Amino acid sequence: MCLTCSIVNGEFFPVGGIIYKDNYVLLHHCIDLQIPGYLILSPLRHIESYSDLSQNEMLHIGIVTKAVVAVLKRIDGIEKVYLASFGEETTHFHFHIFPRYKWMLNHSAEEIRTDNMLDGAKLLSFCRKKYKIQPTFINKEDILPVIEQIKQVFANPDC
Repeated sequence: MCLTCSIVNGEFFPVGGIIYKDNYVLLHHCIDLQIPGYLILSPLRHIESYSDLSQNEMLHIGIVTKAVVAVLKRIDGIEKVYLASFGEETTHFHFHIFPRYKWMLNHSAEEIRTDNMLDGAKLLSFCRKKYKIQPTFINKEDILPVIEQIKQVFANPDC
């Protein structure tokens, strides 16, 4: 079974638990990155491509993404939020919601820049390597405050 399906089925629990779940989508913190607010948004159904999403799944992904990005952009130190989908480590379609903190830009130019310009894809790849950690070693004190801020948005019935 794929990792995302095991999270959907309650067989694996990411740090902070499930941030949001409805009949179509699931939101949780990335299980193996020590970057507060690095989130994974997936449809509940095991599908492998964006083109396989139903209209309702697309709608819910859009609504959840918009709400989450708005929260992340209000967090001190986050300058930008990237959205990406790769499907290399797991075939279950999902989006990476990747907050870019100011401190991430302190790395050497060749690690995060192309032609002297910040390269978001390169930064994402670099950070996914540099801040990768075994799930059992995630520092919850860094991660949980961000998760709680996001959960508060979804606790509001007007969301």
